[in-house]
Amino acid sequence: MAANFWTSTHGTNWLLSRQALADCRKIDRQYVTEQDLIKVNIWFAQIITDLGRNLQVRQVIIATAITYFKRFYTKNSFRNTEPNLVAATCMYLACKIEESPQHIKSIIGDMKSIMQERGEPFAYDNQKVAEMEFYLLEELDFNMIVYHPYRSLMTLAQDLGTKNEDVQWAWYVINDSYRTDMCLLYPPHVVAAAALYLQIALRGGAQYDGDYSLTSSSTANNGNAGVTTRKRGAAASNSNPNSSNNETPKVKDIRSWFAQLNVDLEQITDIVQEIISLYNLWGEEDKQNEKIREILTRLLK
Repeated sequence: MAANFWTSTHGTNWLLSRQALADCRKIDRQYVTEQDLIKVNIWFAQIITDLGRNLQVRQVIIATAITYFKRFYTKNSFRNTEPNLVAATCMYLACKIEESPQHIKSIIGDMKSIMQERGEPFAYDNQKVAEMEFYLLEELDFNMIVYHPYRSLMTLAQDLGTKNEDVQWAWYVINDSYRTDMCLLYPPHVVAAAALYLQIALRGGAQYDGDYSLTSSSTANNGNAGVTTRKRGAAASNSNPNSSNNETPKVKDIRSWFAQLNVDLEQITDIVQEIISLYNLWGEEDKQNEKIREILTRLLK
């Protein structure tokens, strides 16, 4: 994997503007609204998540599979493809890339179970998934590298001295962020900073002295790559945050600490708002599964 995010294929090829992303969805928007497409993305991200849990793979593999799925649909429409097949193939490929390969029969078997629970068939065999894998690789331009926010979260949390429970909560927020377009729009270290900030803000900054709010006057230089903290070279971990022993905040002025990061604070604010909007919409969809089925009926052939 490339040592620097900005020189990797993720940093050079797979960060899109909102306008570019909107242009990718012109065909699908002929059949459903933009809000409907958000619900569709939540639906398929959940399917991939459930598949990964059934297979008992690591969270990073689930995140990679969802990222592949989203990248694929920047070049293809839901209308003209078979998203259930694409979802299963993304998981199959992600397991290989993340060095935790699963037998193709296991992928298909678990996918059938998941779709049956949703009252839908999964009528694809080994050959179909294998054929789809080659098409998926081509559509992704063979760019398999995916950087995730988890490692950056652990680096930031260690430097900030964040409590275990706050790191765990931010970890969950990052998991949920894959139901949005964040992995296509923002560098992963910015998503990590936003997830951490959201938890601090919800607590009212109680564990820190001073102002914890982010304002335009705190804008930091974002010209460099990756996460920069007060203690350069701080150890990072991609394991579960429960392994951290940092219980006492090291930073007293949270606003100044965020201002020292090489991140765009306006992007952090945008991400926080998007996460809040996700939870509002997601909560509604828990009670409206029939609505998503109606959307899929209109969207898919």
